[in-house]
Amino acid sequence: MIKLENFSLAFKGKKVIQNLDLHIGMNKQIAIIGTNGSGKTSLAFFIAGIIPDFIPAQISGKYELPAKISLLMQNPSNQFFAMSVKEELGEKGIFLAKKLQAGHLLERNVFELSEGEKQKLNLIANLAFEPEALLLDEPLELLDPVEANRFRQVLQGIRGKTIVWFGKENNFDSRTKKFFLQKPKKVFLPKKKKNIGKEIILEANFKIQKPVPGLSADFALCKGEKIAIIGKNGSGKTTLLKTIAGLNKFSGKLLLKKKVSFAPQNPSHLFFNETVEEELFDKTNAHLLGISHLLKRAPDKLSRGQQKLVSIAAIRPNTIALLDEPTTWLDPENKAVVYNFINNSKDAMIISSHDKKLLDYCDKVFIVEKKELNKCSNITANRFFQGRLNH
Repeated sequence: MIKLENFSLAFKGKKVIQNLDLHIGMNKQIAIIGTNGSGKTSLAFFIAGIIPDFIPAQISGKYELPAKISLLMQNPSNQFFAMSVKEELGEKGIFLAKKLQAGHLLERNVFELSEGEKQKLNLIANLAFEPEALLLDEPLELLDPVEANRFRQVLQGIRGKTIVWFGKENNFDSRTKKFFLQKPKKVFLPKKKKNIGKEIILEANFKIQKPVPGLSADFALCKGEKIAIIGKNGSGKTTLLKTIAGLNKFSGKLLLKKKVSFAPQNPSHLFFNETVEEELFDKTNAHLLGISHLLKRAPDKLSRGQQKLVSIAAIRPNTIALLDEPTTWLDPENKAVVYNFINNSKDAMIISSHDKKLLDYCDKVFIVEKKELNKCSNITANRFFQGRLNH
């Protein structure tokens, strides 16, 4: 049982959660829904015992919590204690991995996995712990459609545990009780603009040497053009972007007529300064993305969604923008802000994404399959997002 009465949580006097009443019965499944910055992760950290034991905070109110709780965090890399997958999982976890179609990961180094594969590994490790309550902080954000469906199927088969989802959108089925920290606002999406020019500013025909040996790409990018890249977890989408950014070795041709800016999938990899303002080239993108009020804040103190917006705002103007999953961890309102930003930008962009709606604002779509980057039809894209491609 999880029970909170008149519960409040604050950091250095700043209230994040105020006068909350929440009651979750034993072996129940509930979704706690709220916008970016509404306190979802802070609440998950409190229930899991991370706050205030490891992260200082001011707590008030009455609460009752299970003795054995497990938390699947937003950033999977934060939960690893070993280098190899086998060491991380242990005997019970290895058995579960084989059962949950993850046996192919067992011989890998955890830090060589894709972000989606890391999240799957974390779920298996948490289930092997056999907790009374399992907390899931936006667990599907890094998963491709097939893996997201498998994740849901795994959870549907779990009995005798309390399961608490923390999410941004009201997209849970009728079997899941919903509790709103803050209800999402109605969102109006922009119409697609055409900013594409005729000048070719990138020509690629290369084969990657590491970390996905043999992954090949043959395409061109025009001025102002927006290209989307889709594909399953671990297929090499991030590797392609990093190669174009100059971070991976390759053989072949890569001609760039402009410099590149790279916004990584994990936004915390980008931050080196004490304030958001210091991370940015100028304040223009902050204004366009609606985060001007965060300029004096420390990037590492922001919510995951806010960090994501800062990483996009750090893109320099008049460059080729490489955006790796730019809408992960964002609520519907902030996703619309990013769609607008991409749609209105006159800069060329290459965007890796599992967000189907984002494809509406791109001029071309490619898919990574069998170590090749191929042009993707609407039919293939729809099959991918329905989880119906061979996987």
